[in-house]
Amino acid sequence: MKKMILLPLLAIGMIQAADSNEVNRIQTMQNLEKGLSTIQKGLMYNSGSILIKGVNEIKRNAQDINAFDIKNEKGTQFNAKEFAERESKAISQLADEMKIAYYKGNQNRALDTYRRLQNQCLACHKIVRKW
Repeated sequence: MKKMILLPLLAIGMIQAADSNEVNRIQTMQNLEKGLSTIQKGLMYNSGSILIKGVNEIKRNAQDINAFDIKNEKGTQFNAKEFAERESKAISQLADEMKIAYYKGNQNRALDTYRRLQNQCLACHKIVRKW
């Protein structure tokens, strides 16, 4: 009798855990998009404080590599965890490069780095969403 009660509770718990991971991933991706938008606004308004706010948002959310984790498909040798760690570091590094370029007065370099950051995001989406 106890097994009959515990089994549905275990199943519900596993579903909720999977749902919370999905919610975390979605929230992280939305925060990264918000950070990109804030950086773009900072570049367009030539505002270092706005740009820094966006960079900080990107760096904070890029640290959540679990949100970047990609489930392996059957028969592939794709290492999702390694990919997630590499993408997280690349995004964070590009955000730092953009901040440095901006404060050195090189807005063209900062804008180019912003484009590279967007391309880094899109490269991941190509893999995840199979674009």
